[in-house]
Amino acid sequence: MSIDYRTFFIEWKNWNDFEPRIDGINGVYAFRLKADFGRLIGKSNILYFGQVNQNPERNTRPGIWHRLMNYRQNNTGASQRLKEIETQFGGKQSIEYAYEVCDNPRETEKSLLKGYYKLHLEYPPLNRNS
Repeated sequence: MSIDYRTFFIEWKNWNDFEPRIDGINGVYAFRLKADFGRLIGKSNILYFGQVNQNPERNTRPGIWHRLMNYRQNNTGASQRLKEIETQFGGKQSIEYAYEVCDNPRETEKSLLKGYYKLHLEYPPLNRNS
């Protein structure tokens, strides 16, 4: 099964204005630029899909909010590359994020990636070498 990422995420928020802390919410999330860019086939604005499925009994900082907060830290991988994109494209205000709560985040992320690949014959830029 694949999911059409273009209609999956309902509410996009400005990365410059991060929301108040919320705990215990698992699901999938995405980052996008406010402007489309070319892909092998077509255009997209999606930079990254991710998922979080943590057990609050085993993890003291569970959920999407904490995962997104990690992208605001000085980490490696997709976090570092997201910061490079911020610098290149005008700061956090050029990026938006969205998340959706779901029962099986890992499978939902796989379906989003499959749907993206089906449309563009490649994965989002930050999903390729995270």
